[in-house]
Amino acid sequence: MSSPRVIFFSGRMLFIRLIFLFGLIVLVSRLIFLHVFQDNFLDEQIVLRSHSEYSLIASRGKILDRNSNILAFDVRSYSVGIDLSKLDKSNLKINQIEKILNLEPGKLLQLVEKRSKGFREIRRHVSAKIKTEIEGLKVPGIFFRQTLRRSYPQKEISSHVVGITDIDRNGLQGAELVFDNILKGKKGSFDGIKSRGNKKIEGTRIEPENGQDVLLSIDIRLQSIAFEELQKAIIKNKASSGSIILVDPHTAQILALSNYPSFNPSNRKNIKDHSVFRNRSTIDVFEPGSVLKPIAMSAIIESGKVKLDVKVNTSPGWIEVAGYRTNDFKDYGLLDLSEIISLSSNVGMVKLCTDQEISHLTDYYSRFGIGRYPVNLIIPSREGFLAHHSEYTLRDKVSSCYGYGLSMSAIQIAQAYSVFANNGVYKELNLFLNDDSYKPFKERVIKASTAKIIKEMLYQTVHSSEGTARKARINGTTVAGKTGTAIEINSKSLSYTAIFAGFSPTNNPKLLGVVVLHGLKGEDHSGGRVAAPLFSRIASQSLHVLEVAN
Repeated sequence: MSSPRVIFFSGRMLFIRLIFLFGLIVLVSRLIFLHVFQDNFLDEQIVLRSHSEYSLIASRGKILDRNSNILAFDVRSYSVGIDLSKLDKSNLKINQIEKILNLEPGKLLQLVEKRSKGFREIRRHVSAKIKTEIEGLKVPGIFFRQTLRRSYPQKEISSHVVGITDIDRNGLQGAELVFDNILKGKKGSFDGIKSRGNKKIEGTRIEPENGQDVLLSIDIRLQSIAFEELQKAIIKNKASSGSIILVDPHTAQILALSNYPSFNPSNRKNIKDHSVFRNRSTIDVFEPGSVLKPIAMSAIIESGKVKLDVKVNTSPGWIEVAGYRTNDFKDYGLLDLSEIISLSSNVGMVKLCTDQEISHLTDYYSRFGIGRYPVNLIIPSREGFLAHHSEYTLRDKVSSCYGYGLSMSAIQIAQAYSVFANNGVYKELNLFLNDDSYKPFKERVIKASTAKIIKEMLYQTVHSSEGTARKARINGTTVAGKTGTAIEINSKSLSYTAIFAGFSPTNNPKLLGVVVLHGLKGEDHSGGRVAAPLFSRIASQSLHVLEVAN
């Protein structure tokens, strides 16, 4: 009775073994087939499932002032993203993420409901603090990617010089734009194989080349003084805007270039008035008014048509030329050349210019940089306006001698007055110090003797008892300079531009400054009352910082 049971059991085991044997044969056959006929396919699939390729971010170069103080640099930040396949849309913590990221209520859900799979970036350049807050919520599907963002520690103070970048740190304005190719460097890359956990096993890694630093001629100490004093003056006098430029006349290096209103380059989200981005010092052009008189006077002296000891009768305080009346502040009577400048007599300038050749005058205007782009400045600027001499009428000619009918920017006024500070030599202003071999373009535009005469006139304008620039004086040192007041007329209202341009000390200038205030409407709207005292405050502090001996 036991024998049939053994035979039956053996037959079943044989059947099972045959099945296993068949399965093994199929498996081996499949492996042989894949190895022989689909080896390339398998290699491709392995690489596809383990291949990792991504770029390595290059740090953007720093922007520094002349003393290596940082004006712009890269800081670590994070991008916040969502893995839509893992995110629980009903998770109540989604609302908390919206609050942390300062998103509109419901905005995050609106973004994720458009797709059910894939990845979605929801905010770039968040701080490590915000990253930690979100991580603390432990919401599945939220991930972070480390990146870099641009930071500007001086904020509004140097924004127009330093400039700005876009969200990808590409230069948009100022030094950031001009030197973008130098600053941005070159991205690196990794192309290789990764294991589980995204760990890199092997591959080719090309290291990023970080951007080079850019050194500006700006001294952030003087830049801060100029910005703070300009801001206070504009608020006090209810001006619409203003600019200040400080220059070392001997080196032609710009030490400060400030505008107000300004903006914080690190926080531009809520800016509505885009005019704050405009670098008014180099872009805004205007009629310079009486600031131009010393330039015209230098042309008059070098024409040889006027004796240096001439006396001009400015009575009765006005003159009519070509049907247009020009007035002085009052009847000054007989004036010598120096008094015409120091008292800013329009009548005196008209009488001196009547017999001048317009081609001679416009040639001198051009020599001082009027109507020419500040080529070496590099950052965006305008050339102002100077018509060809053939287009001038008699009225145009005489009015140009006291600053009307042509236009300049604040930087062009600084460029022109540096000629007087440098004894008649024109030196192109410079804002960047990266090239140690750079030598500013130099050209003599007036005789040294003429420059000496004009410099004495500018000294008298500040230090004589009736000079229009008396409020530009600085205790313990001398100042040479000239005020200007120009009328601004538009369809809505009339306002004034107040200007002062000058340098100190007079005989060996260490600092040249130009102050411009636009949109003045109050009683105090002249260069003598508004711009000159502002120059005095800024220059006295700046000279102290520079430790200039009296």
